[in-house]
Amino acid sequence: MSRVINIKGTVVIQKIELAREAIQECSCGIEIVNNRFVFNQYDAYDRISQSEKSRDLAKVETLYIQKFNIYLEQVAEEERLRIEEEKRILREKKADLMIANAKKQGYKLKKEIREDNTIKLVLQKRIY
Repeated sequence: MSRVINIKGTVVIQKIELAREAIQECSCGIEIVNNRFVFNQYDAYDRISQSEKSRDLAKVETLYIQKFNIYLEQVAEEERLRIEEEKRILREKKADLMIANAKKQGYKLKKEIREDNTIKLVLQKRIY
């Protein structure tokens, strides 16, 4: 008795490349359709076990979820480093601007301390 086995996964795929890697590692006939994992094959001789393919699909989904979580951690780390670098550049520009404005007004930079992401300036002005 022939039949068509159609199993649809529950995980929504957000990163296609990672999903393809998960499918290649398992190599079990699972495809991606509408951002979900799907197994859809015609079984002419009753050689495909539906419960086994369900387990394979679950295995692919868990592998994809693991890969996606690792990807999210890497992206979050890169984003955090990029933001810290932008903040550092902005702090340096503000410090240079403050020093330049102080010199225009006749102040002299006596001491500059940069620590803990803060800038402390000691300015001196002589009035005669």
